Amino acid sequence: MKEEVTLKLFGTGQITIPKKWRDFLKTDTFKAVFDPIGHNISVKPITLVELEDTRWIAAKRLQQDLNDTDYSEAFQKELLASYQKSDFYKSGLQKSKK
Repeated sequence: MKEEVTLKLFGTGQITIPKKWRDFLKTDTFKAVFDPIGHNISVKPITLVELEDTRWIAAKRLQQDLNDTDYSEAFQKELLASYQKSDFYKSGLQKSKK
């Protein structure tokens, strides 16, 4: 059953999603799409799978970029491993488990 509510835009640009919706979706990461022609904003939760795919693509891209450098293979592996251990890389997974 669809549910519709009116949301308030705060001075900081934030809109609060109702707590029961946040609890139901079990994520704090959302994707927003703006359609200026249709005057529409769509907000959808990003699932754990999407977060994993996003991080995988970023790590894969880093690996490809490193292959184009003159860095030694050992140093490239060290940089990639450091990235995968970083808070930036891990943050989406940890937030999704809350």
